Amino acid sequence: MKKCCLLICLLLIIFNFAQSQTDKTSQTIEDLIEDIAAETDEELDYSTLYDDLNYFLNYPLNLNSATKEDLEKLQFVNELQIQNLLKYVAKNGNMLTIYELQLIDGFESEDIQRILPFVTVEIIKESSKIDLRKALKYGSNQIFIRQQFILQQQSGYLPISDSILENDPDKNRYLGNRHKHYVKYKYHYKNRIFIGATMEKDPGEEFFAGTQKQGFDYYSAHLQIEDISVIKRLIIGDYQTQFGQGLVLWSGMGGGKSSYPLNIKKKAQGLKKYSSADENLFMRGAGVILKFNKIELSTFVSHKYIDANTAQQDSSEGDSEDIESLYITSFQNTGYHATPNEIADKHTITETVYGTNLTFRGDKYKIGATAVAYQFGTDINKDIKPYNQFEQNNNKNANLGLDYHFILQDINVFGEVAASQNGGMAIMSGALIPMHPQISLATVYRKYQKDYQAYYSSGFSEGGKTSNEEGIYLGTEIYPYKKWKIAAYMDSFSFEWLKSRQDSPSKGADFFLQIDYNLNRNVDMYWKMKHEIKQENNSDEQTHIKYLEEMSKTSFRYHLSYNLKKWLTLKNRVEYSIYHKANVYESGFMMYQDIKIAPLNVPLSLYFRYGIFDAPYNARFYAYENDVLYAFSVPGYYYKGFRTYMTLSYDFTDKITIWLRYGQFSYSDRNIISENSLNEIQGNTKSELKAQLRIKF
Repeated sequence: MKKCCLLICLLLIIFNFAQSQTDKTSQTIEDLIEDIAAETDEELDYSTLYDDLNYFLNYPLNLNSATKEDLEKLQFVNELQIQNLLKYVAKNGNMLTIYELQLIDGFESEDIQRILPFVTVEIIKESSKIDLRKALKYGSNQIFIRQQFILQQQSGYLPISDSILENDPDKNRYLGNRHKHYVKYKYHYKNRIFIGATMEKDPGEEFFAGTQKQGFDYYSAHLQIEDISVIKRLIIGDYQTQFGQGLVLWSGMGGGKSSYPLNIKKKAQGLKKYSSADENLFMRGAGVILKFNKIELSTFVSHKYIDANTAQQDSSEGDSEDIESLYITSFQNTGYHATPNEIADKHTITETVYGTNLTFRGDKYKIGATAVAYQFGTDINKDIKPYNQFEQNNNKNANLGLDYHFILQDINVFGEVAASQNGGMAIMSGALIPMHPQISLATVYRKYQKDYQAYYSSGFSEGGKTSNEEGIYLGTEIYPYKKWKIAAYMDSFSFEWLKSRQDSPSKGADFFLQIDYNLNRNVDMYWKMKHEIKQENNSDEQTHIKYLEEMSKTSFRYHLSYNLKKWLTLKNRVEYSIYHKANVYESGFMMYQDIKIAPLNVPLSLYFRYGIFDAPYNARFYAYENDVLYAFSVPGYYYKGFRTYMTLSYDFTDKITIWLRYGQFSYSDRNIISENSLNEIQGNTKSELKAQLRIKF
């Protein structure tokens, strides 16, 4: 009977999927990155988010042997799907075909299309010892070399005599050239040994000259070894730490509010290699995970130099001579070292972090305890203001947390409780509830006290910090009819203390609704609405009295993806947003046409976009753009003009691939771009050229 059912399902799925060329996985990654970019104006490095997916794309995960931790590396698979998949394999034995996913609750047709490129079904092979000779002979090596720069002349690169910022020309200019250099090396042997190195020189930084005689401004390297006796993982070099739900320790990106409302539980991987170009969100040192049956013990130590603004102060004791002491006024996290001021802040202090985690794992539960302590090389003495008076202002701190996850009648309950050295507390608890095979709910409650201090925390939050916030989140995914999907969430939050632009305790709410429709095997579309309400200081500059005003932003989007041919995919998007605060009412729109060409039997792919937009900054948009491998572009669309880009990749051989990318903003409502800054361009066009070479050996 099982074989008959499998055969019928196999035939049906092949019929439905064989002609479908829409890249569900790419769309998922785009959605996640757009959601993250819309919450911050910082330039983030998303390569860590993509690293695991790229590995499984080349070396698919065997579902018969995959553990919960393995499946959690597939960021788009939610906790309920992981639970149901593991339960299915445990009950029915090894899967015979990948298409058995159709028989598992929670896996709809688009979910299966999304996961197919990254998984396989094979006979389970016993893990063998690492043979260094085979590792040297059969290991996979890759080298990436990337070059990019802005074509137009920017004021920061002009000679001092020509600079428009002559009021302080020695400080207000870049010391290096406009080119960005990037080199990345990757090696792995099966899933047992990983070695990597990353080197980067940002635009404006010196290169083998001046203050950068060592060449690149940033160097990173790592060695990761898996499964040696009781050693589950050993890491030397640069790595990330991810435990619990991020209240104590989480470096790198984690789960949060997104277009996938059920993906709210952070999927901690403990200690993992770091190969990103972000110069801040990592540890440098060594770490190890030891496994004894159901018990795992992780311990690590990190020591590195970090950027900070510092100042000297004089102090005296009795009749002794004055002693100059250094103290930190603020931390610098941009990673740029191109101007004299930025170079003066580079690696001015040391940061030492050490910690441990003890985790007990069972079939339906996991309990973990995390302890971490960190110390900076000198005292912190920030400029105390009303809104930041509860932030850490000394050079030492420690955190202790207890995280949990258990399954109660198919309901996933998870959370973490944490405390900082000063007694501040943070609590987060959530649940994933399968109401019906077509209906699932998610909820999260968090309360982070205003004096909770955790430098490397990244809990589920609205304000971006794991402190001074209380809120409740409710989300759902519903499949009401075949081909239809409804995703929605509501998040209500409040801040018990002041914030940088809120001189009183405040509150807000966030509402999201997305409806997806799969018209047929070649056409997908969705409608999306997002509404945010927050309280901010009034914008009336005529009075010195600050009071809170309600700010709201609402956006509407229609997105269509369709395949005209097997080698031709088109995407259209239309988006409209409204910003309202007191007497300020602004609106904007953006629309674009994407074309993807991937000729059959030709190792070539071409992505092209032409978009137009008209939006003030407060009503701006963010849209993902296809880029070279391990690079990401999610620019903000604001002001008035058009945007176009083209990305071309070509495989000369199975060992050599080249990418070329050109992108351009052209504005019709201004003749100066980034006015009064080092990036100022005299003109209405800003263009970037990028090239990358990958060599495998």
